Parts: sequence; structure tokens; C-alpha cells
Amino acid sequence: MKKLLILVPMFALVAMPFAVQSVEASSGNELEVEQSKGSDPLITPGYSPIFEWTPEEQPILTKGPGESFEKEFLQVMLTHFGFETDIDGIFGEHTEQQVKNLQADQGITQSGIVDVDTWMILQEEYGKKIFTEEKAITFAEEALDNDDLRFGIVGYKDVIPENRSYYKVQAKSQELIDNGGSGTVGYYDVYNNGEVVESDPPK
Repeated sequence: MKKLLILVPMFALVAMPFAVQSVEASSGNELEVEQSKGSDPLITPGYSPIFEWTPEEQPILTKGPGESFEKEFLQVMLTHFGFETDIDGIFGEHTEQQVKNLQADQGITQSGIVDVDTWMILQEEYGKKIFTEEKAITFAEEALDNDDLRFGIVGYKDVIPENRSYYKVQAKSQELIDNGGSGTVGYYDVYNNGEVVESDPPK
């Protein structure tokens, strides 16, 4: 039976370029806007229970009979990554080959078996798609409630055993930018439950 780990593993923060949320400004110094990628209709919150277990606790999936929630999730993610697979919860030959294709694309062992390394890839990608940069920016805007502030994403991190993830957000003052400064006034960790916590700059 799967069991939750008590200790939270440390995952490396993924560095991202600063991307500023679209804002209205009366001056000619409006910050540049980076367009977000389109969402995938296959990636829905219905698969979020997959975060109840770490990659180490997930079942090792191999070709064979029987349907399961984990196999269906795998097929959804394979299709999301561009390796189209019937989403029927059955791990057949085609699913096995697409797992190998995903593993080759991600630079890990091409076994066709969904092991810990493969689960890490699947869970991290799913977490990023469910909790988008746009949602994180909205949470920051609502929590800090300051029309002068502009926000940009500078990192992302999963804390899988707690079913939590967060973006590190940089806050800039438009007034300071207009006066020739860098504008940076602080950094915040914005969690997928809406919690916003002041934090240190990314390392």
C-alpha cells in the first residue's frame, strides 16, 4: 500500500527568466509582456490525487493487462508531451513504445517502464500545467493589493508529498522603474493554495 512520506524532499528550484504580467500604464514605460503558452485541455485537476504519493511511492508501470488510474494518467501525459496514446488505462505495446519515446526525449533510460525517474518527469510537468504562472501572478496581486506593483515569475518548485508547489515571484514598483531604478522591492513564494510568503531572492 502506498504511504505518504513525512519528510519533505528538497527539489532544486528551476530558474526562469523574469516575465511580467500584462498591466495598463499611462506612461510610455509599460513593461514588456511575455505571452503565456496555451493550456492543454487534457490536463485537468481530476488527476491531482497523483500528488498524494511521491515518485518513489508510485507503482512501477509496465506493459500488461488491467486498467488503472495511474495508467490513464500516464497516457494523458504522454499525449500532452506529444506522444499520442489512446487514453484507456491499458498499458499495451503502443503505450510502452511511447514511454520509450518520452524517456529518449527526456534523456533517461529507454526501458519502456515507468520508474521513479519517469514519474518525476510526469508529476513535475503536471504540476506546472495545473498551477500556471498566470494563477500565481493573480494570487500575488490579490494578496499584496498594490496597484504600483508589477510581478514576474523567476522560478518554480514542487513539494510533492504535501501536494504543494510554488512559483518564486519578483515584485517591482512601476514608480521606481519610471524614475530610472531597477524597481525590485521584494520576492515572494506563491503557493498553489493561494498562500503568498515573502522570501529571499533566487540563488
